[in-house]
Amino acid sequence: MYHAKKAILRMVGRIQRCFSQNAGFILVLFLVNYFTMAWSLVTAERIEVMVGYGFTLLLASFCVAALLQLLRRPRVIRFVKGVLLVACTVPFLIETFVMYNYKALIGVGIVNSILETNSKEALEFVKMYVGLKEWALFAGIILLVFLAARLRIWRQVHLSGRLQSRILVFVLFICVGYAVRMLAVYPEFFFGDILPLQRTCAATGVAVENMQAYHKLSSQLSVDVQLTENKSTIKNIVFILGESTNRNHMHLYGYYLPNTPHLDALNEKGEIGVFRDVVSPHSTTIAVLSELFTFCDHESDKPWYEYHNLIDVMNAAGYKTHWLSNQESSGIWGNVAQIYADHSTMHKFTRIRDSREDTGILDEELFPLIDKARAERSPDKNFYVVHLMGGHGLYYNRYPYEFNKFTGEDIRLNVLPRYKDVIAQYDDALYYNDYIVSTIMDKFRDDETLLIYVPDHGEAVYDEGGFAGHIEENPSRHMIEIPVIMWASDAFKAKYPEKWAAIQGAVKRPYMTDDMIHTVLDLADIKTAEYDPAKSIVNPAFDPSRPRIFNDLNYDTQILPGRGSKEKSSLR
Repeated sequence: MYHAKKAILRMVGRIQRCFSQNAGFILVLFLVNYFTMAWSLVTAERIEVMVGYGFTLLLASFCVAALLQLLRRPRVIRFVKGVLLVACTVPFLIETFVMYNYKALIGVGIVNSILETNSKEALEFVKMYVGLKEWALFAGIILLVFLAARLRIWRQVHLSGRLQSRILVFVLFICVGYAVRMLAVYPEFFFGDILPLQRTCAATGVAVENMQAYHKLSSQLSVDVQLTENKSTIKNIVFILGESTNRNHMHLYGYYLPNTPHLDALNEKGEIGVFRDVVSPHSTTIAVLSELFTFCDHESDKPWYEYHNLIDVMNAAGYKTHWLSNQESSGIWGNVAQIYADHSTMHKFTRIRDSREDTGILDEELFPLIDKARAERSPDKNFYVVHLMGGHGLYYNRYPYEFNKFTGEDIRLNVLPRYKDVIAQYDDALYYNDYIVSTIMDKFRDDETLLIYVPDHGEAVYDEGGFAGHIEENPSRHMIEIPVIMWASDAFKAKYPEKWAAIQGAVKRPYMTDDMIHTVLDLADIKTAEYDPAKSIVNPAFDPSRPRIFNDLNYDTQILPGRGSKEKSSLR
């Protein structure tokens, strides 16, 4: 009995010495790995999991410190501690920023955006999201981490050695109890990616795989498309690919500011079909383009790059394909759009520039490219893709001075004044976008033309609080609710009245643009083995009951109901 008691006291003494020598390290290691997950769990109202995770992580942090003591050599121990803290603190700071702005933990979408971001975009991002308050918060966190790591916190607590020992044993006893409970009750959580570093590494691995897939797409896309039917005769099909366009900020869709005068006029004259209930399958451009222009959708059982794409199908159908873009002509991560451009008969960009060199080139610089493409068009059939910068941030870079129509005073949302200024800039960008889209229509007015306007995804602009932009991990309806507009020249309507009637009759149907390739081929009278009439919004066989799934969330039952009464009233 005496020897057992002595052994216990000796073990308690070692625990006390270990904690005393490593209190700062244990505290920092705990905080940088706990804070963001705890924030996320509180937001999700999972308080019990948050508490259990906290005690379990505290035990793990102590065990790490105890294991490091086995290295014996102080210099080696300090070096390993430094490496661990840096490795854990960097993803912690990134994830804190992500939680602050997006209310989401690090995921593939976040890492993908970071890896795709160049220095120019990064600077614009910082200007948009990081103000004085954010810099102060960031500096405060760094200071607290530094102080916690440097101060001998435990030694500053003036308690007797016996009381310190009892407190430590009691806390460790609770920690062990919670660790056992977490293993038994929440094993799926406990064995998941529970640390910022784990989440960052896992997400980075998937993001890199995706990037490799984009390169694989370039080499694997088959140009040998087998058509099951080709009755295509439409002389010109124009697909305007927009960017970051939230239909809830367009007067055409009921927004209170008159920022779509040209489209409004066309709508009043019945010249356009305005689809009222369309959403995008993703909120990032690359993810959208992998489905928008291929037969891959949410239900697919193969990687998206193993499906045929719209450009190659149109080539096989005898169309001369034109890719005209105001986005980058090359990019360090091999943008999917560039691959589609390479598969087109001809492709032109407003500038020879890579993804590091966005200098705010206006979409009107596409007009000469469109004119040149029309001058060099095939006498028979042409398919044009016109890729805009649209509503891409920074918003004030997307329009010239003469389109500076709205100010923060025009904005009715109950947000900070600096947010109102940004919202006004976005509304100006869409005001300019209205001019761009309607001008492209005018260029084809005297020819037999069907034009389809589809943005890649939407854009939240402080509609539901302090956030502007788009994110895959924590979507709102504003990030995916997009306008879809179809316009046809008089020559097209005269030759294909049944097609125009089908377009007009389909404008209220619910749709997700991962099925857009089916609609385009249906209108063009082109069929392949992958074509499905139930996925064409203009087909009588269209299936409106197909669930619209965004990142495993049902848009109609999980995302759409999230709109609040305050937001509704502010937008009317």
